[in-house]
Amino acid sequence: MAEPATRTSKPQKPLGLIAPFEKPQLTVCGGHHPELPCGSFALYSGLKKEAEKRNIPLQLEAAKIGCRGTCQKGPFVSLPRLGLFYQQVRIGHIPYILNETLLQGKILFPILRLDPLQSIRSDLVWEKETECLMAMDSSCCMVQTAHYLIRFHAEESCGKCVPCRLGIKRLGEVIEAITRGRAGVNALQEIETLISLMTQAAYCSFAGKASKIVVAIIHYFREEFEAHLRDKHCPAGVCGMM
Repeated sequence: MAEPATRTSKPQKPLGLIAPFEKPQLTVCGGHHPELPCGSFALYSGLKKEAEKRNIPLQLEAAKIGCRGTCQKGPFVSLPRLGLFYQQVRIGHIPYILNETLLQGKILFPILRLDPLQSIRSDLVWEKETECLMAMDSSCCMVQTAHYLIRFHAEESCGKCVPCRLGIKRLGEVIEAITRGRAGVNALQEIETLISLMTQAAYCSFAGKASKIVVAIIHYFREEFEAHLRDKHCPAGVCGMM
């Protein structure tokens, strides 16, 4: 395979050595799911094997994902400490990611994810067409992420119809209550009812589109919502449960 780094950018100090006391960190979507057809499991295994072969200390993790393995731009690899994603990563890219990005500090622009629509949440990949969802690393609480995205869309609503104006507002209130450990046991059912009403009764399609990612988050990460509700515990350790 041809070298992907036809254009590179080198910072003043190597990216992988920004914090010398820490191992360079990579997360791979689908790293623990050999059944996915996209090849992400082979990529994860290949990165691990190659890092061990080259004696590169590497903190390699499987990313939080919701995906059927049919996304258009995967597999994704993230570098959490740098705040960037690589997309459409293949086995042949492994030596370049390890040697050039982690050890030499070069960004591989041909596989760098540059999406102007990604500005709402830089640590999250959301592919609307296939509903692929990937968090940059395990420190991302998906309940908190859902709350952030609903608040963002609340600001974008025109507010002309009640299902959208009040529905999004109430949805945000319920999810915030979950993050604080104050929600009732039926909070998930209330969220699903609200989303159904917003989708069917709103004047335009904005409410349905705004809540689509919340539907995906609940579908793929329901256990995180249940942990907040049942155990008053945030698995990512970032919510201030009261």
